[in-house]
Amino acid sequence: MTGLPFLSSDLKGLQMMPSLLSKRFELLRGFNRDLKFILVSLAFRRVVMGFLEVVRAIYFAIIGFSPAEIGFLFTIPIATGALRSGIVGVLADKYGRKIFILLGNLFSTLRLIIYVFSRDYWALALAQALGAFGEGGGAGQPSVSALIADKTDSRDRTHVFSIIALTNSGAAILGSLMAGTPALFQSKLNLDVISSYALLFLIGALFSVLAALLVLPVREERKNQQIEEKSGKLLPEKSWGIIGKFSLVRCVGGLGFGMVTPLLPLYFYMKFSTGSEVLGPFYALSRFLSMVLYLFADDVVELVGEVGSIVASRLASLIGIFLLPFAPSFHLAAILLVLIRAPALFTVPIRQSFITLIVDPSESASAVGISNMARMGVRSIAPALTGYIFESISLNVPFFLGGILIGVNALLYKFFFGRDR
Repeated sequence: MTGLPFLSSDLKGLQMMPSLLSKRFELLRGFNRDLKFILVSLAFRRVVMGFLEVVRAIYFAIIGFSPAEIGFLFTIPIATGALRSGIVGVLADKYGRKIFILLGNLFSTLRLIIYVFSRDYWALALAQALGAFGEGGGAGQPSVSALIADKTDSRDRTHVFSIIALTNSGAAILGSLMAGTPALFQSKLNLDVISSYALLFLIGALFSVLAALLVLPVREERKNQQIEEKSGKLLPEKSWGIIGKFSLVRCVGGLGFGMVTPLLPLYFYMKFSTGSEVLGPFYALSRFLSMVLYLFADDVVELVGEVGSIVASRLASLIGIFLLPFAPSFHLAAILLVLIRAPALFTVPIRQSFITLIVDPSESASAVGISNMARMGVRSIAPALTGYIFESISLNVPFFLGGILIGVNALLYKFFFGRDR
């Protein structure tokens, strides 16, 4: 053996491999009891969001609304969500996170109940507004991000956010596949098309109730220092410079992705006449690919940093966005849809962790909330603009405009944060 040093080295590497693999796949590292409840609760929520992102625009078209009207229906929750992010972000740092997560679940349930029983445009607009408060229960929202940050060590935080994203993606895959159930309900239960969607929305409401019940046992125990630092004041004071730059970057990205992603199902419905049962599997595939990538999130961050990961994902999505208008067939366009979504989804937990790492811990919810408010405030105009362009100008123009903005977003990440590790 002494005459074969390279073989000795290889054997040592083989002996270390099981421990390295064990560490890589130690999925619940950093998860305490409360984080496990949060993990499962968020998964239930993500099932609902998984089918809603596929079926909503198509359902609104089926019940008779024009692309411009549908675009406005998607503008309402984004604008309301911008207000919610700012308010909840600031209040969650002062009064606690759990109460706002529970309220989010309540509003999410009310939205789905309205979907079940009403086809009136303004009732659905109200449901969209309520749903915006419900979507505040996601891992990227201020109350949840801050609660996760409170319960994790900074060394495990990217891993925890990645595992939450991993399970959320698994749940969203189920949700995306559930987008095909209205067609199943029609054939097996003899329901008309609208009733079949109503049944799916009712199932979603039950999932939202279960998500709320899983949050109830979570204990909120913030550090006394954090509570004292927030007593008597609402707005952050230590991290304004970072929050301002991060908010500007997110505004540009939010407007770009807002012109592309919310009405993608409507684009496929109008251009290729595809229903949610056909489109759902491709949404599921993009989630599945992002799940695989999440397993290597720690390694990617270690190699190129949080900012490098985000910039690379933006550029990958950009290729799909620019090519999509030229796709001659549904299947090629659907492959490009996966290329657009999978890289963007991969960096979601990295971005969520990044903002909590670069600001003062006592202001983490405010940082997430304010940056979300700025991003969603700007993004709120995008679906209405895209719907108008779809109806009056061209199905392709929003992809070119949105793609340019996403490219600028990548450059701004590099400019403002590229030197920080």
